[in-house]
Amino acid sequence: MFRPMDVEYDPEQEAFAAMKLAAQADGDERQRWINAALAWIELTRLRVPLGRRPREEAA
Repeated sequence: MFRPMDVEYDPEQEAFAAMKLAAQADGDERQRWINAALAWIELTRLRVPLGRRPREEAA
């Protein structure tokens, strides 16, 4: 099982920013930004809400 990462960024905001950059780009660069946005969206989908995270076991 994977432990959730403690992150200081919002994947949804990052996806939005990548799409804005894709809209301003052309050709291969546009496709790279679209792929980056899709990756951020996937991370957003995979995030576990704070209330549903499994408790860490005592070591």
